[in-house]
Amino acid sequence: MDRGQTVLVCGDDEQRVAETASGLEAVEHGFDVQAATGETALGSVDDVDCVVSLQFDPPSLVTDLRAERPDLPVIVFAGGGTERVNEALADDTLAYVQPGTETQYVVLAHRIESVAAVDPGTVDGFDRYGEVIGALDDGVYALDDEGQFIFANEALAELTGYSVEELLGEHTIIIKDRETVELAESKLRELLSSSGRDEVGTTFELALRRADGETIACEDHMTVLYGPDGEFRGTAGVIRDISERKRREELLSALQETSRSLMQAPSREDVASIVAGATERVLGLDMAVVRLYDADERVLRPAAVTDAVVDRLGERPVYGLDEGEAGTVFASGETASYSASHELDEGGTTAESGLYVPVGVHGTLSVLSTEPDAFDDIDRQVVALLATNAAAACNRAKREQEVRETRERIATILDRINGLIQNTVEVLVEATTREAVEAGVCAELAATEPYTFAWIGRPAVQGNQLEVREWAGESAVAMDGAAVSVGEDTPGATALADGTTEVFDELGDIDDEWVQRAHEARVASMMAVPLAYTDSTYGVLFVCSDRPDAFDDREQIVLEALGRAVANAINAIESGKILSADKVIELEFTVNDRNLLMSRVSAATGATLASAGTVTQDDGSLRLYLDVEGADSEAVHEELDADSVRSVTQVAEHDGSALFEVTVEDSLLATLVDHGAVPKAVTGENGIARYTIELPYEGDAREVFSLVEDNYDGTDLVGYHEHERPVQTQQEFRASLAERFTDRQETALRTAFLGGFFDWPREVDGDELASAMDISRPTYHQHLRAAQQKVYEELFE
Repeated sequence: MDRGQTVLVCGDDEQRVAETASGLEAVEHGFDVQAATGETALGSVDDVDCVVSLQFDPPSLVTDLRAERPDLPVIVFAGGGTERVNEALADDTLAYVQPGTETQYVVLAHRIESVAAVDPGTVDGFDRYGEVIGALDDGVYALDDEGQFIFANEALAELTGYSVEELLGEHTIIIKDRETVELAESKLRELLSSSGRDEVGTTFELALRRADGETIACEDHMTVLYGPDGEFRGTAGVIRDISERKRREELLSALQETSRSLMQAPSREDVASIVAGATERVLGLDMAVVRLYDADERVLRPAAVTDAVVDRLGERPVYGLDEGEAGTVFASGETASYSASHELDEGGTTAESGLYVPVGVHGTLSVLSTEPDAFDDIDRQVVALLATNAAAACNRAKREQEVRETRERIATILDRINGLIQNTVEVLVEATTREAVEAGVCAELAATEPYTFAWIGRPAVQGNQLEVREWAGESAVAMDGAAVSVGEDTPGATALADGTTEVFDELGDIDDEWVQRAHEARVASMMAVPLAYTDSTYGVLFVCSDRPDAFDDREQIVLEALGRAVANAINAIESGKILSADKVIELEFTVNDRNLLMSRVSAATGATLASAGTVTQDDGSLRLYLDVEGADSEAVHEELDADSVRSVTQVAEHDGSALFEVTVEDSLLATLVDHGAVPKAVTGENGIARYTIELPYEGDAREVFSLVEDNYDGTDLVGYHEHERPVQTQQEFRASLAERFTDRQETALRTAFLGGFFDWPREVDGDELASAMDISRPTYHQHLRAAQQKVYEELFE
């Protein structure tokens, strides 16, 4: 190694000079440390690289040293106040180090190395550390004040495409954008003049022009050096190739744009097209195949192929899970990469390079090339990331597609059910005879998919038989004049005896003549619905379908409710209980009184409240179901939980609305019901409660209104109408159903219906509803199932 830097430590205190010299030698920086006291220091500066002065006084020492050696770096290593330090620095002293710290000699040694650097106009400094510089992967250079190379390491030569010999003596313009360098140097000079330091460094990006004309992105850590007299001496720096980093940044940026497109793709096929296009557009790899997995056939089908693949390899085949590289990768879930020639499948088609990446459980992405070793690490990383994003997009697209299909299916089912109910209700309302009811119901069912045949059997006066009265549908299952024996195991026996619905999905196993005839006529499933009203049984309704498993829970609920409605109509006809419509009075009034629950809560929270139903309990209290919109549910819950309320429970919350169950001791609703009123609608908004009620024609509407007006402030009559009441009001229908419910059953069913349990997708689950009733989930479902046997959702609402 060449000689170390020679350092002269001087001052008036001989002991302190010796301590400082020993301290510098102890830090093992390779200094040749000399010591001098008083005026002898002036005669010792000829062969030193740096002077360390241990005092500010006498001021002439620094001045005399600088006069003797103008380029000699001087470091003041002495205590003193701020004024004295500033005075020394203003006196053209090059540097100052504060003594007295634990690391004072280490700091002093580093400062000596920085101010006593070898003249940048020579290569001695680089030669001293040649082994270290030569081992660097980054390019290291030094330029003189004319911008010519005076030093360059092998890494720089490799980076630029020139040899070291070609670089030395050449102007920097041959490898760098000179304007960029000049701007950097100008910036450095400004920093230098404002900082008072001799050496300022900065980092900037530049376009480095190689010997072959190629331009690559680089990062230059450049330092501009000046001599003690302020003269510009040149620049030195480290150049790093950041082209891969820039490329990675650009690819990731482009990939983000692709990811946004992927997350908006409506289907897996659209995802495949976007991925294939991005592989070509973003990565510049023009041969890509995206295959999607067909779960039904258990194969991988090409869903998107770039033009270059078709041009060079032809149409791509469908692969099984054990075929081709794509099948292997999909089955294993592991990426495969080839840098040399390999076969794509047993068909003999080859590629020189290939990347095969699984796209989750949805398929694979194959990126091919006709060139060997065509993919670098960045290509592999970005392709893997693209496949991961594609898998996430496929998951989202699949879920959304399933939701759309489910909604369409439910909409179709609801349209069919609504049409069936509407048409059947018209039949029941218009029919004046039992035969008309039975014939009309069979005709409506047979005309509605997925039903193909329907018939009604009446129990015979004597014997265990069902007499076929009406039928409609497939003529091959004609039931004219037939009578079906009802044995212990025959269809309809349980429905007739116990009033329980029966569903049959395997007709081939039933040893019954008419069932076998129906089976031969392509009837695949069947349901027997009891026609029962209170204690009376009017027969069994048989509904047939050409689809297996056609009678799911939803179908059963609809048909059971339909059976009860038919039985009710038959009972009314046969008992002569079809009554002419009664006249009723509809009364509508508003109340602005904070003693009313609806008025108080809507005024305090800004919510809109609407009664979704009431239940009078055995102890005389009233349970209200309130739909709330337009306010924070927690605030509404807190406002509802007042002295006049016995209990309040939030049953459900979804889409900006919430359902509450509230139990009150006394209420205006209970008072109205006691006076013969039938509540039709109760709402609260902006502190005003609005009530719409119906009263029998004979009732005294004036008396009821006066009762409200006398007890509540701000009562106004806003509507009074007389109109015809239907044969059976909704309230009466609910009352008839309530007679067959237990308290728990009605609560479970109403909570489920109003809380969104029957919606798809469900808004709540059984745990939440069971918790609202303070019972276990199994107990809740037991009550719910029992209630479902007694009513179906459309008629309940």
